[in-house]
Amino acid sequence: MAKIYLSSTYNDLKEHREAIYRALRKMQHDVIAMEHYVATAQRPLDKCLEDVCSCDLYVGLFAWHYGYIPLVNNPEQKSITELEYRMAVKQNKPTLLFLLDENALWSPKWMDS
Repeated sequence: MAKIYLSSTYNDLKEHREAIYRALRKMQHDVIAMEHYVATAQRPLDKCLEDVCSCDLYVGLFAWHYGYIPLVNNPEQKSITELEYRMAVKQNKPTLLFLLDENALWSPKWMDS
């Protein structure tokens, strides 16, 4: 089966991530998701980008929150989620992108201004 990288901001899309993770695992795919990372000396961004490079497919979930922007070694000030997506494109990975419907009910606390 495929090795799939699951990308999104975390807190706002946690339940959606869990549902997708379970569905992909039920289909016996190997799913790489940051909530299953363990503590290491490696910078989180480096680990994420390394995992994107090693996957067969990138799945991105996007809503109204841009996400965490690392301050170190990030001159363009992009979020980790955007950097993951850009790496998938750069590596010519097949991508599946899912966007929250603009009419969906969504908590304002998860919406960037």
